Amino acid sequence: MSTQPLEFGIVTAQDWRNWSTLLRQWQWAEDVGLDSAWLFDHFWSLRPTEDGPTLESWTLLAALAASTRRIRMGTQVSGVTHRYPAVLLKQAATVDQVSGGRLILGLGAGWVAAEHEAYGIPFPPPGQRVELVGETLEIARRAETEPTVTFAGRHVQLDRAPFEPKPVHGHIPVMIATGGRRMMRNVARYADYLETAQSPAGVERLRAMLAEACGEIGRDPGEIRLSVSAYYEHRATASNIEAPVIIWDGQPVAAVEQAVREHVAGYVAVGVRTFLFNVPPDAPNAALAHVATEVIPELRDEYDASS
Repeated sequence: MSTQPLEFGIVTAQDWRNWSTLLRQWQWAEDVGLDSAWLFDHFWSLRPTEDGPTLESWTLLAALAASTRRIRMGTQVSGVTHRYPAVLLKQAATVDQVSGGRLILGLGAGWVAAEHEAYGIPFPPPGQRVELVGETLEIARRAETEPTVTFAGRHVQLDRAPFEPKPVHGHIPVMIATGGRRMMRNVARYADYLETAQSPAGVERLRAMLAEACGEIGRDPGEIRLSVSAYYEHRATASNIEAPVIIWDGQPVAAVEQAVREHVAGYVAVGVRTFLFNVPPDAPNAALAHVATEVIPELRDEYDASS
């Protein structure tokens, strides 16, 4: 059993939400004691149509960092193809400063080919995108200690690039979202969190891959937090895996509470310690408020005491 305390957060994908709604949701999450709040990183809406209003994630994240005090934050997750890596890392360093060291750098390989085409962004094959994640995180690691970084990779080239200021706490934690074996080597080498939206059985398969990848470099896989996201509607992930769901709307509060308790119990049993809940655009409702203020504190007491 892991000794890591449970963490709980909300994901407020910023399509179909305006600034005032997002600010209210994030400040509410902070006030009720949740650990983290997250945006997605897309330039268009993922539902119900691509042309819905969608705010850009990193400028929005900086504004939310300045408008909150305690809650940790990040993008869940930024496609590494969306911005040139050095620019992304400078954006992350800025948000880390504005937030007082509360940023978690969420990173993935990117997956919506049509979105890249619409915005004129190159979309290399999967293997190259995985390599780009590794190069980006190698630069991020070196930027935390080196005044300038010179790097000659296959995809990124830097020539004495300054990276100041340094992270507030010396290191910006890294979350990588993946279900693939190639990316798992990047998780083993660089990540503090492994993010997924798979079933408990899927998480067990990921743990086996993670253990193998960590064994290759001599790292303890127990150092890496397992994080699972649940959606508020039925959907398939980028890997066409049906993601876990918590239906917050149109359900009795008691039924939502039971679903959350069963969800947490099932994933704690396979080593998950971070739980992220995608919430509807009009959140919070009565069920979410009840879970945040009554159920989550009980879950923390139950599982943290037994770890």
